[in-house]
Amino acid sequence: MGAIYAHAQDYTGPKNLGPFRIDKDVSMNSLFARLGRPSSTKAETFCYRSADRKVFLTLTRMSAVYDETVAASVTLSSFRNCINRTVQITPDNLAGWKTDKGVGLASTEEQVEKAYGTPSKVDSIEGTNYGWVIYGDLANTDHPPEQRPELGSKVLVYQGAANDLSTAEFGIKEGRVVWISLSYNE
Repeated sequence: MGAIYAHAQDYTGPKNLGPFRIDKDVSMNSLFARLGRPSSTKAETFCYRSADRKVFLTLTRMSAVYDETVAASVTLSSFRNCINRTVQITPDNLAGWKTDKGVGLASTEEQVEKAYGTPSKVDSIEGTNYGWVIYGDLANTDHPPEQRPELGSKVLVYQGAANDLSTAEFGIKEGRVVWISLSYNE
């Protein structure tokens, strides 16, 4: 099934996921204060997991071309989304990270569409597409990149006009959200 596109539209997706926002700058330091400061803050992407090992988060900073002190994107998932990277246990309640309209992990596909309307497009997860959701080297994992069942079967994508970098993606597995990515980065 490839992508199904809706009409060109203004961005109707979420403005936030937990404390991360795409409608205003959020400093990396404020997120480190909440999630836990990594031993080195020089990386581009940082990996966290909840103490109960049920929720995982990657946090990516803006490039130096823009402002590397500002967060650019987050991906929250119900499965390990950092491979062969240092993963820090966070005291923060990652399961409590929701969008501005209360959508989070385990929300239904219907709840996403009720909150944000018809997606800009619906993608099928096939082969290696959406492999980026899992940050790091996939060579030594249980499933090769083309067989990642935890990613789900489809993605609800919310994007704005061509000049708007705001993007929200909801990975759907068996009718429920298993990952959310929110970004305003290229």
